[in-house]
Amino acid sequence: MSWWSRVANLWRGEWVNRDIDEELRSHIAEALAEGRDPEEARRAFGSPLRHREASRDFRLIPWLDSVRADVVFGWRQIRKRKITSAAAILSLALAMGAGIASFRLIDALLLRPLPVADPGHLHLFAVQGFDPGGNFRVSESCEYPLFRELRAAVKSQAELIAVSWVQRAELNNKSDLEMKQA
Repeated sequence: MSWWSRVANLWRGEWVNRDIDEELRSHIAEALAEGRDPEEARRAFGSPLRHREASRDFRLIPWLDSVRADVVFGWRQIRKRKITSAAAILSLALAMGAGIASFRLIDALLLRPLPVADPGHLHLFAVQGFDPGGNFRVSESCEYPLFRELRAAVKSQAELIAVSWVQRAELNNKSDLEMKQA
């Protein structure tokens, strides 16, 4: 039996069942026509249910038939319990959206290479020196004017990029200060 007819038989369930039952009856009828006793012919033929299931597996694609039956059952349950189904579908949609968003964030931050010429040869730049209080410190940050000078100094040998992060700062304007003093 061709694959196409096996797939088409998934949607002709009643027709397939009638055809299988007719074939099983014809086998019993052949045994009776040969002169066997009806009980003996049925016993010799075996379990009709086992033969029906084997014939269905031959005429259908069993895993695809199972998927079709699950989809039909699921659709019936969705139509029967609308509010519960809507809540389940909404929660699944939100969970999938959160998963996709977190993957996109991880992909953008960690998995994709940086947009530089040779991301395998990146180096961290650190500044060592004394702060205004006289303490020795090592810092991975520097002011923008120093960065511009360093970038200009290594222009032909390397590419310098700067990474910045946001820090919270309190800003006051002159009118706020005047109001507090008054």
